[in-house]
Amino acid sequence: MALTSIDFAQEIRRRGAVGVHSVTFRDNRSTLWSLTQGGAVLNVHRAYRNAPPDVLDAFVVLVTQGGVRSAASRRAADHVREWPPVLEAMKETRRRHAQGSRVLGRPRACCGTKAQQAYVRALFRYFNETRFAGSLPDDIPLRLSRRMKSALGHMRPAGDGNAGRFVAEIALNIDLLLPGNAAERIDTLLHEMAHAADYLESGHRGHGSSWRRWAQIVGCRPTTLYDRPVRFRKDRRAIVERVPPLPEPLQAL
Repeated sequence: MALTSIDFAQEIRRRGAVGVHSVTFRDNRSTLWSLTQGGAVLNVHRAYRNAPPDVLDAFVVLVTQGGVRSAASRRAADHVREWPPVLEAMKETRRRHAQGSRVLGRPRACCGTKAQQAYVRALFRYFNETRFAGSLPDDIPLRLSRRMKSALGHMRPAGDGNAGRFVAEIALNIDLLLPGNAAERIDTLLHEMAHAADYLESGHRGHGSSWRRWAQIVGCRPTTLYDRPVRFRKDRRAIVERVPPLPEPLQAL
């Protein structure tokens, strides 16, 4: 029998997650779970209405630790993410997308090499686990663009309240891979990932209070401007081939 939000909250409180005041089932078909309002509200994918005891226990670990903060919570996050019914729900979502239930338009070209794309993906996965508690979908499209002039990046939202929200892409200016841009490269990626988290959670798209809260949580500057200069190509026709070195903890991602 499917759990109601009240049933779900009572079950995890009975198991030790006493800090949770309420549980919300969401149908955005992207984020599997998240903690909001200082950990008092647990938002979970609607497929978890049928969660068995072991999955409920895993959510208790995540809630009591405030997200993915230890080896135990990482195992719990893997357990809820790999639960077969929720995997099937995500497959069904992708099937509907492929049939055209959502119109994205033509995919935008990525100017990055395979090595550059792998580098950006490794950064995304690392920060998703360490700053966002693994709450962002791992398969958000990432793109490098040589056409951006003054812009450093963007998050392209898609979907709606009926079809479900999702992130069409996160794009970064290829010039961020140039030497001397390391701090801005990381800050820009976190900035756009914060936009993705804010949009998937609340539907907000701008730099309002909900986005600034995410920015403060994940450690990027909660502003739209940069106080340090970014190095750009002098010749806009030049091709950027540089792949910045990855720190050792990220090389296996």
